[in-house]
Amino acid sequence: MALTLLMARHGQTDLNIDERWQGRTDAPLNATGFAQAEQLALVLPGGIDALVVSPMLRARQTAEPMVRALGLVTRFDADFRERDFGIFEGLTAEDAAQQFPELAARNVAYRWDEEPPGAEPTRVVVDRVARGLQRLRETHDGQTVLLVSHGFVVRCLRHLIDGVSEADFFAVARIANGSFLTRVVA
Repeated sequence: MALTLLMARHGQTDLNIDERWQGRTDAPLNATGFAQAEQLALVLPGGIDALVVSPMLRARQTAEPMVRALGLVTRFDADFRERDFGIFEGLTAEDAAQQFPELAARNVAYRWDEEPPGAEPTRVVVDRVARGLQRLRETHDGQTVLLVSHGFVVRCLRHLIDGVSEADFFAVARIANGSFLTRVVA
């Protein structure tokens, strides 16, 4: 059997507008983000058996319309929380270049073997997400699961499920706020 996984990214926050690293910053959705969450609930396919959500506020708020529409109980899973970007949290790329020029020049937020000080290493995030994915496989084999999480988490899932290489990991286009991708996981 297989797991059908719908990977949704939370709706927009004000930090998304400014293209700031928000990582573990627990920012709420803005008005656009709430509208995206409502729209997402309307376009999801039928037959969803379970709803798994990152415990972060923006993901929880995005999931609320799905809870109402699908009548499912939410299960929160911290393995699907966003990456901690350390000292880059809350900064734009321009801010990082001004405040930490050497780190920004090495593009440390988007590397496999280096990260901003205090940040969660990419490999650690991938391992954490892999652990959560394995739990979904074991718990929901043969079912359809909606996972509401974050852009970096979806990037990790695409690496794990689609086989996106380490070389292409950061080059693959980000999933848009309030949208979803569907994958079958054997």
